[in-house]
Amino acid sequence: MEKRILALVIFISLAVFNQKTFAQLEVKTILSSMYDDNVNNNLLKLNSNISSLNLMAGYKWENDNAGLRLFYDGSFSYYASMLERSYHFHSANMEYTRLFGEENQNIFNAGGSYGTGINREEYSIFNHDLYSAYVNYKYFPANWFINKFGYSFRSMNFSTLSDLSYTEHVLFVHTAFAITEATTLIFQTDLGSKFYSSSIVSNNDGFMPKGKNSLMPAVSQLTETIKVGQKINDVTGLSLTSKYQWNIRKEARYLSSDYGLISDDELFDDHYGNEGLHTNIMLTRIISESVTAKLTMGIQNKLYSTLPAYDLIGNMIADQRVDKKSYLNFQIQKNFETLGFSVKAAADIIYNKSNDSFYNYHNNAFMLEVEVPLLF
Repeated sequence: MEKRILALVIFISLAVFNQKTFAQLEVKTILSSMYDDNVNNNLLKLNSNISSLNLMAGYKWENDNAGLRLFYDGSFSYYASMLERSYHFHSANMEYTRLFGEENQNIFNAGGSYGTGINREEYSIFNHDLYSAYVNYKYFPANWFINKFGYSFRSMNFSTLSDLSYTEHVLFVHTAFAITEATTLIFQTDLGSKFYSSSIVSNNDGFMPKGKNSLMPAVSQLTETIKVGQKINDVTGLSLTSKYQWNIRKEARYLSSDYGLISDDELFDDHYGNEGLHTNIMLTRIISESVTAKLTMGIQNKLYSTLPAYDLIGNMIADQRVDKKSYLNFQIQKNFETLGFSVKAAADIIYNKSNDSFYNYHNNAFMLEVEVPLLF
């Protein structure tokens, strides 16, 4: 059904273009290599070199006030010392843009995608299909004021872990004010809800038998974000972001301890499963016309809604797990415009302090990435 809807949207979008539409083939590849000394982000501190290949290829059609992109996006990640963690993901995507207003300053965006994730060996239990769609509209009531609102939808279907399959709906409102020529103030409100495909009862040891399905979301989260951007001079900028996640409904689902060794992705550390304050500061410096550097430091507090904390021998020591994550990220990017590619290097340092001893950890990661866009 979802594929038929996507095909219908593509047909309608192509139909609205006039004879002046310009078609162009796009191809982009990204190669990256990363050394991570704590791949699973826990006390075991397992390390690996991770090589990744990403390929995007498709067509875009443009005219004076509209654009359409149809493209394939695929990625493969290879873990040198943990082959079972290697995986690949493939997706078909559509993006549509329409400009409105006397000067085409207002922007309507919509898109959709279908993707599938394929894992290896014991990790094949995480194989999944993903459907997603979004729509948003940005308009400029005045030169100093920008408004944006939108909606997004995701449907994640796990072939084996069906109790974790879900649909997600998110509404957001974004407002930006130019207080002065050098200072920008941004507010954003997100309201998201997650509906699991089946209704179950859970306890500290894992999932219990299914219960009666409910039309109510299992978890709903309200997120308030405030960001201040400050231009220091022509080549330096500073931004401060503060975000608070508050769970309105708190029936989040977690994997049982049999699969609880990974804590750094959506499945194992779903943002709906915790709440708290996240603050970071970012310094951006334009070193030259082709070189940009960024330094980000942040602290994130996580109070897990229904996940207890344990000691190292498996005794529950608290009703709720509480983490405090401190991190530093540095990245520098060089664009070789005449040659048509860019190179980025990044380093991450993470400290996580938790009342669950297994998740007291330190993590260092170093990455080198090359991006090669091709236009035909």
